[in-house]
Amino acid sequence: MPDTVEESIQAAELAIFQRKSLSLAAAAAAGLVGRFESFLHGGLRASMATGDQYGFLNTVEGLDDQSVMALPDVLGQFPGQHQPTLIATTPSLSLTDRLLKDGYTPAPTRPIAYLRPSTNNRLDGTANDEWQIHEVSTKRDTSLFLDLLDAGYAASREIGELIRAEHAHPMVRGFIASRKDKPLAAAAMSVHPTGAVFGGASTLSAARGAGAQAALLAHRLRQARALGIPLATATAAPGAPSIRNLARLGFTIVERTAWLIPEQ
Repeated sequence: MPDTVEESIQAAELAIFQRKSLSLAAAAAAGLVGRFESFLHGGLRASMATGDQYGFLNTVEGLDDQSVMALPDVLGQFPGQHQPTLIATTPSLSLTDRLLKDGYTPAPTRPIAYLRPSTNNRLDGTANDEWQIHEVSTKRDTSLFLDLLDAGYAASREIGELIRAEHAHPMVRGFIASRKDKPLAAAAMSVHPTGAVFGGASTLSAARGAGAQAALLAHRLRQARALGIPLATATAAPGAPSIRNLARLGFTIVERTAWLIPEQ
């Protein structure tokens, strides 16, 4: 089990990268447009997608004063038109100065959240009788789960295909939240060597703000605690409702810095 804040963050970031690698492999297997890859080099974790519609997947994480030495080699693996966003958890002043001198500008932060389920007491008393949660276990459940994700995200066709490919992967466990026997929300969890990743959460527009995702989050945390998983982690957009849900249940939120080369 991670013993320090730094070890917990590292374990969380590794789990997130393992989930990203799973997603990219699933996209490649599904035959989506472009090249999908993930790789490790010199302490950096790279995720690559060459299809124009998947540019947001291009990232290099784990940047610090040591791993920055490997950055040129890693960037050389990306096509020129698909340069990645760089992510540094706690950049030093010297690293920040180097990125600025190299032409990078700050991008929106990339929050990561982590929690040790075994030490969390906020789950007690969080049961919500309004929502019934069940885990996907049949082909019919799987179809419903993927349709809920599709409808809730309301994404483009290409992004929808990516979401479906990732969440149909056998390592991804799906959960459905129903109210009055009507399925209205879905969320996912995958288990990796360094922890569980809570990724993929979607609610139909008519049911948003009614607590479905909070109920799904608490349910997955109980599952992780019952399985003895040492760490749970998730990412979210800055200021998103999911960040507030995570914080309410005791997750530590780390606002990681992000950097990119401005488009010419």
